[in-house]
Amino acid sequence: MAAEPIVVFPSGGWHGIPPGQRSWLEEFARKRRLLAVADDAPAPIEQLSLEQLSSVEWTSASAIVMHPAWVHIAVPLKPRCLIAMLPPPEQAEEALWTKCRTWLCAYATLVVTGSEAFYLEQSFRRGSVFLMDGLDETSDLFARQAAEWHIDGFESDTLIRLQQRHRANWRNELLQKQEHAADAAANGYADGLFYHSVYRYLIGEAEYSRKLLLISFEQMLLEGRGNTLQNVYRFLSAIELELGHLQDAVRTYGYTAGGDAEWRYAEQLTKWLAGGKRELVKAQLYRLNDDYRKAAALLEPVADDPEARTLLIEIYIQMGRLHSALTLGEAEHRQSAGDRRQWQHLQGTALLLEGKRHEAIHCFLSAGENRQEDLNGMIELAVMDEVARELTRGNKEAN
Repeated sequence: MAAEPIVVFPSGGWHGIPPGQRSWLEEFARKRRLLAVADDAPAPIEQLSLEQLSSVEWTSASAIVMHPAWVHIAVPLKPRCLIAMLPPPEQAEEALWTKCRTWLCAYATLVVTGSEAFYLEQSFRRGSVFLMDGLDETSDLFARQAAEWHIDGFESDTLIRLQQRHRANWRNELLQKQEHAADAAANGYADGLFYHSVYRYLIGEAEYSRKLLLISFEQMLLEGRGNTLQNVYRFLSAIELELGHLQDAVRTYGYTAGGDAEWRYAEQLTKWLAGGKRELVKAQLYRLNDDYRKAAALLEPVADDPEARTLLIEIYIQMGRLHSALTLGEAEHRQSAGDRRQWQHLQGTALLLEGKRHEAIHCFLSAGENRQEDLNGMIELAVMDEVARELTRGNKEAN
């Protein structure tokens, strides 16, 4: 097992890796064969160029991918284990990297992140997600252990539950300290309540989650926060689903609807409920609360129904599961020329992630055959190629 290679795709050379993760990897290299696609990797870590990637026996190798721009290179290699160990999204992250991040996480065996917000977002999209933010030693230990278990071919379901429960308790302890602080608003007390509510939702404590959410909502109103109905109170509709209160959940979403699109969703939910389409109502409510994982689980058994299939395709695309979306839908089912071009772009991206680069380029060209602005797929591919090459270059003087 120790001889099976682990290949690191860094975020800017070896020394671009965050110090905590880098020290863990360097310690890992003492007992495993570690390679890095970086020109500044120190011994005993083996340097690997982009051109040498094809020489690795990927059926027995693990990949640790540390930047979204690697997605079109790492995913097609089909490593035995693919760990997405990503930095937090930037404040104003470019749309391309947001998409790449989504695709990479969808195809990964395991996701590890240093951002609590992104950790919770991914927990609503897939299993095997861990937080390693350097703020809590026990939580970080769960994440490192999960990575090592997956590299050794084991699952991490037990660790997922342990970390979620630990984070819930950690949030509770932190809130107790913040509650008695002089300025609760300044130290993020209301946000902490919301995060705690989400953790309790994840571990199945819906009633407790509801209580925390309402306190958080009240606190944010007292602080004069904006958009609290959409950003906070709406989550009550997901909690009410967990409690089995479907009509209450629909009503709650209706209270929070703002703008034409959301009002249409509220009307649709009411019509579906009146027509007895309860599974569609539940799935749509979960989706509108960003819980794509539960929404997909409800729709997959009824995907023969046209409305369920259409909604499921949208959810798969939002989750980054492009192959699943394409399996359910065909380009001829797209009604407008714009829809068909978007579908071709989706096909091109899926082909790219399968390693079929030439076929992907053909799809991108077809999508942009009549409109130059629809050549975005080609432009994005060129940008991804260039950034991936830049990520291999590190600070050699740091050695």
